[in-house]
Amino acid sequence: METITVEREDGLVTVTLNRPESKNAINQQMWDELKVVFHEVAANHEDRALLLTGAGGNFSSGADLSGGMTESKPSEMRPIMESMREIGDTMIRLHQLPKPTIAKIDGVAVGVGLGMALACDLVVASDRARFYEIFPKRGLALDGGNSWALPRMVGLHKAKELAFFGDVVSAAEAKEIGLVNRVVPVDELDASAAEWARRLASGPTMALSLSKRLLNNSFASSYEEMIEDEGRCQHILFSGKDMREAMIAYVQKRDPNFVGY
Repeated sequence: METITVEREDGLVTVTLNRPESKNAINQQMWDELKVVFHEVAANHEDRALLLTGAGGNFSSGADLSGGMTESKPSEMRPIMESMREIGDTMIRLHQLPKPTIAKIDGVAVGVGLGMALACDLVVASDRARFYEIFPKRGLALDGGNSWALPRMVGLHKAKELAFFGDVVSAAEAKEIGLVNRVVPVDELDASAAEWARRLASGPTMALSLSKRLLNNSFASSYEEMIEDEGRCQHILFSGKDMREAMIAYVQKRDPNFVGY
């Protein structure tokens, strides 16, 4: 890996976007490397949670457009669409990752970089973090899953405001409108995100995965469908080791030692 770093410890996978000279702008190589890592984490039983962050005091300044996209002609739109589908595949892998995910945000999270943060299950930000949908300033529409995430997190009218103007949103406002879960002083960011990440990595991974899937599907399902899906999930979990361990730990008045399934 040349554009990201990957560290593993006690079930937690920490993926760091590592192009600090460009505020971690995401180029084609980074997309390719992220796709590989997300696939590995999804398939590896030992990986039980993922923490996504950026190097050099920023999360991501968005897509790297320095590779000639701005010079594309109408006749070249098909290759751009193919590229967008490849990017979309990487975003879908992150959004659907069957493990809990956290984005740790310092500095800027812009455009598709913000979309990547919002594709995670939880977002922890420093008090100096800044967020904005830069697309209208570049003559572009929303991408990177932002059109899906924004109205669900902040409501339709606020989502349109962010998408139409592309104004900077402070960490405090991001917390107020629901873009992030937690805002902490910058010198507490690492510890705060690590504490949540470690709790997720030691948790009942299969149960968390199924809860994640239920919640992600909830906006497209009826109440009756969700009740049925909940039943199927519990049917799976009642036969697992983690559920039995939780019951034994409750009787023995101790914390459970989950193995992830």
